[in-house]
Amino acid sequence: GTTGEESMPQKVEEKHIESQFEYAKSLCTNPSQKATVNVARAEYHLSKGRAELAAKYLAQCPSSIMPFADTSARLALPMLGMGEGNSIKANESLANSNMALITFLTDKMKSAKLKNDTLVCTMLGSWLAELHLHERERDGSGKPAYLRRSHRHVPPVSQVLLHQFLSSFVKDMDPKVIVDILASHDIRAGECAGFSAAAGDINAAVNAALFGEDEKAGALDALRVLNDSAIENAEPYYYKHATVLLSRAPMAAAKSFLARYSEGLSETKLLPAFMQYERKRTKKHLLEEKYDSVFVDDENASIKYLEGVINQGSRSRAVFNYLTSLYAAMNDEGPLFRFLSTHVPPFTSSSSNSGGISELMLKQSQEEMSSPLDKSHALRTILRTGRHFRSAVKLYMGFGMRQQAVELALKVDPSLARELARKSDDKDEKKRLWLMIARNAAAHGTSRDGKDIVARVVAVLKDCGSDILSIEDVLPFLPDFAQIDQFKDEICDALASYSSKIEHYIKEMNECDQTCDALRDEISRLRSVGVQVRTNARCAFTNKYVMESDEPFYAFPSGYVVLEKALKREVLPHLNEKQRDRVKFIEEELARLRRRRTTSRMPVEKAKDDFEMDELQHELDGLIAAECPLTGSVMVNSITQGFDDDHTGCTF
Repeated sequence: GTTGEESMPQKVEEKHIESQFEYAKSLCTNPSQKATVNVARAEYHLSKGRAELAAKYLAQCPSSIMPFADTSARLALPMLGMGEGNSIKANESLANSNMALITFLTDKMKSAKLKNDTLVCTMLGSWLAELHLHERERDGSGKPAYLRRSHRHVPPVSQVLLHQFLSSFVKDMDPKVIVDILASHDIRAGECAGFSAAAGDINAAVNAALFGEDEKAGALDALRVLNDSAIENAEPYYYKHATVLLSRAPMAAAKSFLARYSEGLSETKLLPAFMQYERKRTKKHLLEEKYDSVFVDDENASIKYLEGVINQGSRSRAVFNYLTSLYAAMNDEGPLFRFLSTHVPPFTSSSSNSGGISELMLKQSQEEMSSPLDKSHALRTILRTGRHFRSAVKLYMGFGMRQQAVELALKVDPSLARELARKSDDKDEKKRLWLMIARNAAAHGTSRDGKDIVARVVAVLKDCGSDILSIEDVLPFLPDFAQIDQFKDEICDALASYSSKIEHYIKEMNECDQTCDALRDEISRLRSVGVQVRTNARCAFTNKYVMESDEPFYAFPSGYVVLEKALKREVLPHLNEKQRDRVKFIEEELARLRRRRTTSRMPVEKAKDDFEMDELQHELDGLIAAECPLTGSVMVNSITQGFDDDHTGCTF
């Protein structure tokens, strides 16, 4: 009760003194007078041990009255036991805390901020950061340093004051200097990262987060800084720190990378980091020991990212190939088979040999260039693993290599091999595939007496149909000691089929004989057929008398007569290039033989030349006079051509 009675008069006295200071300040007519009042007011509060309140009034005084260096030293030295010039209460208050100096410097920094004095703000900010951190450490000095670090023990008051200071002046201080100061005082990486990010220094923020004590928490803080920053500023640091981020927080990093893919984060530049991460995972499993205490093993992180960018439209062949290799390394074939089913189109050709090998290779090359998935690489990768053969079968079918697909399917699932053979559209290929299946069925029989082998082969015959395989096709696959009664039905069916085929062939042979007889009769008749040409016959094209002309002429059964030159001129345009070249060659050979005939030669040589000339002339007649040019195919082919003006006025 006595303390309360004593404090009441003190409070009344304090209020009275404060009112006197305010009254004195109201009487001031210039800043110098107001500064004098503030000095007196500060000295009064300092003498009473109210150092923080005194510091606020000291900060309002100009340097001409209260020099900055002297005032700062006066507030700072009592902490070092050198408080000369201050009262006992003032020294006691200043020696317990730096808050008075912090208050004084903070108000001075606010004034410098209003004046846009960057240099002063940078210097005062660095000093204030050290003072705040010193206060923070003094508040937690009751615990050992290692205990404070491990449990993150931070007094709430100093925590709030530090954050208020950093957030208030984040744009007015040098981020690198402040981060260095924070890091030198063993401050949690998250606090350093938060300040650097707010200051716009992403590099410093990420480095501060990653080089903290808690590696996983630091990686998450770094990802948070990158995610909150604009992509044009954060993109280089994603690539720079991707390996570290994946090692410490793989799934969070993969989700962060994927979320920013649509903003332009390159999947190909991140791919090396994922490859290095997977190599570390493999090495850790091979060593079968704790590879790295910081390393976090997550088998789904890389796959989730690569699947995500592909679903969002990535067409990078490197991404497709690496995802294929990751799928191939998994024990479960399901993801790999579903991926290939989506991205490997079916082969469009009905037969792997149609169009020739060159055309097939050209088509496959074009498909390889247009598809982001390298099927050749995928097939090699899968076959190298020695498993996942269904996926390999899918790739073989993508190449149109049905035979190789069936061979591989026989090792995994004979029913799949039969399905592939059944879908073939080429009859020869289908027979070849079913023979492979029958041979495989016979090779995997188990019974000693061969009954199981026969049953399996007969099942293949029934499955493919009698139009593809018959019993004689599979007889080489059956054991020598197999009894005929086990497949007598198939033999009877084959014999019946042979009987019907023989009857069909006999009928065709009889028809061919009749046709040959008719042709022989027609040839004999044509040998005795002649054509009569009138003496006044004219060429159908030149209207010249053929009897008076010096060149050969042709008479056709249609009644038209055509001179040789006119016939060549009319027929040659309708011959193909090979035929025209042959006509030219024959004409040159005939001219050469005629010239040689004029020279003196042996009778045998002349006879040989005559025979050769007759053969060439017959061939030439067959090329240019095989049919009448006015009633045969030449007339039909030229029906779309216009009339020749050169023949206008001619009389036929």
